[in-house]
Amino acid sequence: MNAQALMLPLLLVFVNCFTKPGFEHFQNFIIAHAALFGLQHCVTEVMRLTQVHTIMHWTTPYTFIRKGRWSCTKVSQCMLDLVSTRLKFTNEIIVAIDDTLVKKWGKKFFGLGYYPDPTDKNPGHQKRRVLGHCWVVAALLWESAGKWFAFPISALLFVPESVCQKGWEFKTKIELAVMMIKRLRWPARRLVLVVDNLYAKAKLAGIEIEGKTVVLISRLRSNAALYELPKRKKGPGRPPKRGKKVSPKQLWLRRSKRKKIKARVYGKTVSFEVFAAVMIPSATLGDKPILVIIFPQRSGKKMNVFFTTDLEMEPARVLEIYSGRWRIEELFREVKTGGGFGDYRQRSFTAIKRHANLCLVAYSLLSLLALSIPDAEKIEAEPWWRPGGPPSVSRLRRAFYKALRISPSFHSDPKPKEIMPLKKAA
Repeated sequence: MNAQALMLPLLLVFVNCFTKPGFEHFQNFIIAHAALFGLQHCVTEVMRLTQVHTIMHWTTPYTFIRKGRWSCTKVSQCMLDLVSTRLKFTNEIIVAIDDTLVKKWGKKFFGLGYYPDPTDKNPGHQKRRVLGHCWVVAALLWESAGKWFAFPISALLFVPESVCQKGWEFKTKIELAVMMIKRLRWPARRLVLVVDNLYAKAKLAGIEIEGKTVVLISRLRSNAALYELPKRKKGPGRPPKRGKKVSPKQLWLRRSKRKKIKARVYGKTVSFEVFAAVMIPSATLGDKPILVIIFPQRSGKKMNVFFTTDLEMEPARVLEIYSGRWRIEELFREVKTGGGFGDYRQRSFTAIKRHANLCLVAYSLLSLLALSIPDAEKIEAEPWWRPGGPPSVSRLRRAFYKALRISPSFHSDPKPKEIMPLKKAA
């Protein structure tokens, strides 16, 4: 398999985002990020894989990352247009937004903060914090034959207010998510945002984009405050914004409004008995009505509470789309373990932001390549292993790794051209 020939038509879409030498560096970075299987995705390894250090000074790729004349926003827009065109997103685009932690430590790293570690399951983990970077990521979700695929398009670094430098404007994670949505041009008429309950806030629920319909799908706490629709008030005075306050458990007891639905969640078709009605949320989510879907958890003690700002959406579709949000969690695991998302070693804000976004572009291109090239299922991962269906991103990385004839000892063997000769003793 000619790895570069397969990737080149996709890379040409980004040619207007860079200068001529910058585009050559961009190609080298993407090919290397796609082929570095189990190795560090830092600039040094990119240079060794593409042999750039043999034809130019070793500081040139670092200059491209740190001072190059290109914008991550334009690259994200090209990635969005490419995926939308290839997968034919015309009426609706589903976008998942979430944040992920990258553990980092060292002097002069920009934006380092202390965060809870979601992977720490030891006793007392609620009180412990680790040093690192928190990235807010937006990814396109696409469903095919009941299976969800994720295409990350943009990442912004959250900087805690306590470490903001002079002149740096502090922005919350919600504000960063709104910024990512508004700075891109969406080709579809309808935009569906899928987030977890920490992002279910009024700023994201009330986002407005000219000419677009924006829908928010998320979930609420099991004891969230909900209100009935307000009744008309007789006499003078301001009309009420909310009616009677009720809890999810009280709403579930209203048997007359329950109904049975079938939804395909996490790859399985499941039957649910749900309570579905239009309610008014608490002030943290705004004053507009939402469609609430409530059903008990497996334990029966607490309630699952999902909602959407589209009052006409089918409850089954709400559950299906929210179940697809889990794909972004799997995406975080893949880009951090095998995609080099946290392998940056530069200290400046511009350099680490560009490295993170290039890693996401490489992942999205590999995902798109697996779905768009003919006979993708015949790509060889191992001679004795040929599973059906489109190959996974990890399988494509291994195929690129073998196609470029990278030695398994690539990372540990000394590089003759990089070893400076010792001076002979006088």
